[in-house]
Amino acid sequence: MKLLATVCFLVLAVSPGVAQDVTEGPAGEPIQLPDRQDVCQYGFQDDQIGSGYTLNNNQQLGIQCPAAGCISGVGFYCEFIVTQGDLDVVIYDDGTEVFRYTIPSGTLVEGVNDIMFGQDVAVGGDACIMLCPVDSFYAVTGEDFTNGPFGNTYFSNDCMCSNPFTSVNLTIWAHLCGAVPVSETSWGTVRMMYQ
Repeated sequence: MKLLATVCFLVLAVSPGVAQDVTEGPAGEPIQLPDRQDVCQYGFQDDQIGSGYTLNNNQQLGIQCPAAGCISGVGFYCEFIVTQGDLDVVIYDDGTEVFRYTIPSGTLVEGVNDIMFGQDVAVGGDACIMLCPVDSFYAVTGEDFTNGPFGNTYFSNDCMCSNPFTSVNLTIWAHLCGAVPVSETSWGTVRMMYQ
């Protein structure tokens, strides 16, 4: 019985997506991010200064934005960076990849990073936005255990919104650019509606 319990513990400990990787390092400054219009965000402060969830090749981090409509950029608070490298921002629309944007090595900083894409990304359903290191990028985001609701930030080892955090929100956000029209209407049709 003891052998069976040990084997079950080891399987759970090494199963992908079961445990979250945490990294300890130099403590960042306390932060309080503003609650902004047109931003999908759940984590507003770093409650775990000096350590946090690892963002590297083995663990990607992200956020889900229900009915996002349109995304123009992303941002995240990075408490500390262990190693610089390229970082992909990947956007999924109801599980289908619709956009990938590479942030080059050396661009990201410890503190607040706001990345605007230079184009709007239309999303018809729920958006999943993942931060996925391409090579050696290794960093830590902030963790907010205070502000709920929880369950809309994710960790993954396959760059998908597959494992929700249930008691913490990461300091990751998406800039929403507004509604996306679902059908085109001619000016004549619009004018006739208001006569």
